[in-house]
Amino acid sequence: ANNGRPLAMWSCASDKFGTKVLAAGVNEVIFLGRAQRPVYLLIHRDDTEGLTLSLEDASDLLGKTTHEKILQLADRHPDSHVAALGPTGEHWQQNFYAAIACSAVNQLHSRDCKPRFAGRGGMGSIMGSKNLIAIVAQAPDVHRGKLPPALLEANKEISRGPGSRNYRDPDKGNGNGGTWRNVAGLHPIGALPEMNFRPQGNDKPVPLYRKSLESNSHYFIKDESCFKCGISCHKNIYAAEEENGRRKPGKFFTKFDYEPLDLLTINLGIYDQQQALEIVELVDQLGFDSISLGVTLGYIMEYNQRHPQQPIVDGLSFGDFHGACRVIQRTAAGQLPEVGRGVKRLSEQRGETAYAMHCKGLELPAYLPETNPGYPFAIAGGHMSMRTFLLLVFDGKTDMDYWVDAITNPNRGVYYMRDDILGLCKFAGAPDKVIEPVFKEIYGVEITREDLVHATQRTYLRGLLLERQQGTTVDDYVLPARVYERNPNVQLPHFITPEFWHELRQRVLQAFEAQIETYGLREAT
Repeated sequence: ANNGRPLAMWSCASDKFGTKVLAAGVNEVIFLGRAQRPVYLLIHRDDTEGLTLSLEDASDLLGKTTHEKILQLADRHPDSHVAALGPTGEHWQQNFYAAIACSAVNQLHSRDCKPRFAGRGGMGSIMGSKNLIAIVAQAPDVHRGKLPPALLEANKEISRGPGSRNYRDPDKGNGNGGTWRNVAGLHPIGALPEMNFRPQGNDKPVPLYRKSLESNSHYFIKDESCFKCGISCHKNIYAAEEENGRRKPGKFFTKFDYEPLDLLTINLGIYDQQQALEIVELVDQLGFDSISLGVTLGYIMEYNQRHPQQPIVDGLSFGDFHGACRVIQRTAAGQLPEVGRGVKRLSEQRGETAYAMHCKGLELPAYLPETNPGYPFAIAGGHMSMRTFLLLVFDGKTDMDYWVDAITNPNRGVYYMRDDILGLCKFAGAPDKVIEPVFKEIYGVEITREDLVHATQRTYLRGLLLERQQGTTVDDYVLPARVYERNPNVQLPHFITPEFWHELRQRVLQAFEAQIETYGLREAT
């Protein structure tokens, strides 16, 4: 918040770490205070000793990458999964957006760097502040036997239904290719963040289209999955090898998701394919939130472009791949706190906030803020709790009533949080009709779509009230001021003016206030 106090935030990581914690019989661990020395938590369960929790010495892990820590701990504790910090989280006082890397089954089997990340909101920095370097969950898997019919049907829907189609490859139920598709989808209409969220209107991003890498004989792209998931949204990139006249994957490079790819390359003026692979992998190994890092670096590059005589941070400039990698490494080592503490603090220190791409201190994901006035109303500024970030692209609507409804209607933007409440992946796209019978079969609980809508809306409103308890005011709910300037390279309607924004904000907050009263939440809070 503008008063310096933290706001509500959560972050999720997929694959099997959470499954292992649950297999050990643990639902939740609360860490109080700070360990006197670097430690990792070992959650251990076996048939003889039962459940034990112990803090183990982690001094030999310090300085190692996320991947190195995960492999070392998984080798030390067989049949386990690991959540670990990189060097970024170790230097938590200088880095406020460190991530937590969680081991993946594919990673442990292949020994390639393929973790999943609880990335947003600086969860790794909080973990580092407690001198907690890693968490290991070691327990035998729980074998549940034959799955209930409703759960099998839900899994089938998730794997091949229309809700997950965008995240599957074409050979899996006519999929659309994963989040990477957004680069080729948004660039032609000028909606792809470039050079600090300022589309340039040229063809420079084309080499980073998926089809461009697919046509390069040096690379092999393979879709792979999280633990037991049929969507296979990971687009892992390998060096291409040939055997008996057939191409096959060789050395693993990295995984391309849309936002790390765009914000660490195109948004920084970097378009070379090999450089893109290297910088994305570097950020994963060091344990950053790639979104926050890419946004902060983009701001620095634009600031230096505006102030060539008085540059900051080693004079970092757009397109400087090697300079960016040096800055990233120095930031992870705690040497550049002005970078590691995020774009809000840096822009306020420099006195130029208009082109700092954040809302409520959380750096924006890779969707232009001038296309999404819903950003400030998401919990802590994230887009995962307010699905309004592509509405202008899909619907093209710019009228006030449309956007008030998109943000405040319990069946629309906020309902994106339903998956967080249920523990579903956002990419599953599971309709309510397959969720309801699963609850009945597994838990014996009858729920309806109306129940899900109300539970989701109450959760959101409690988050809004928690933000108020932390001291937010109407001035915290703002967009970066540059959204009011029309970029001629954006081929979408430019509709957010100061007048539009002020009226929208007033109407949205009034609507949420009425919902708070209807649900009787003020007294409960």
